[in-house]
Amino acid sequence: MEGKSKIDIQHPEAWELLVSIEDRQVNYILYTPAVDGSLIIGEVERADDSLQALEDAVYDTPELLNEYKRVRVVVHSQHFVLVPQDATDEECDMLLHEAFPDDDGDEAVCLMAHNGVKIAYLMPSGLQAFLGRTFNYPEMFHHLHPLCEYIKEHMKGDDNSRMYLNMRERHMDLAIYRDSTLQSANSYPFTHVEDAVYYTLNAWRAHNMDQLADELQVAGNNEMCAEMMPKMREFVKYVMPFAFPPAAMRLGRNAIQAPLELIMLALCE
Repeated sequence: MEGKSKIDIQHPEAWELLVSIEDRQVNYILYTPAVDGSLIIGEVERADDSLQALEDAVYDTPELLNEYKRVRVVVHSQHFVLVPQDATDEECDMLLHEAFPDDDGDEAVCLMAHNGVKIAYLMPSGLQAFLGRTFNYPEMFHHLHPLCEYIKEHMKGDDNSRMYLNMRERHMDLAIYRDSTLQSANSYPFTHVEDAVYYTLNAWRAHNMDQLADELQVAGNNEMCAEMMPKMREFVKYVMPFAFPPAAMRLGRNAIQAPLELIMLALCE
């Protein structure tokens, strides 16, 4: 596995680490903004979805444990709500527990400044403390943050209505924009692509999007995209691949192989 290979970084204080935590794996990228083409990509499998398995995976990967200039962590969580930017922490907690009354975990709030909203979300109990004691002052983000912030930052003045999908092997992230304003953001687990089609069309109808005029842009896992796009073209006229961020190629030629949320986060300063 790439995450287990030896990576020798001479001056970690000049490098940035971005980590994506999912149930069964940890993805990460390393790069130094001072050197074009410096991008390093890694992936580490977890034995299971427990906190102990995550700790084992991280501590068995020495390149994750250097004293880097900056550390940002993306936490994948299906337990979240979008709230107004001026909502207090108490209001975020109340709305989160109203939405998920039977779930516990560490509460976190992630500001999406470009979009003018916050995401209140739950991460597994103990995860926040583990991240805080393991990494050097890590910044933590919900997994929808990079997609929504990148899109908003790069579509200023665009008055079209568009839906964006980020396809992963077992999950799909969705964001809808109208007049450059975020209308909806959600994340769906799925087993079959037909399920993803159903969720997408449901959101399309709920937001009164036009099947003949509005756009659907699809990004992420190549196999999932290749399966999803022709199915959606049966219902929506303009279905196209999301343009991979050209600025990402300055990070490294292998940027297209990295998880999209980490590349987008690297480009959203």
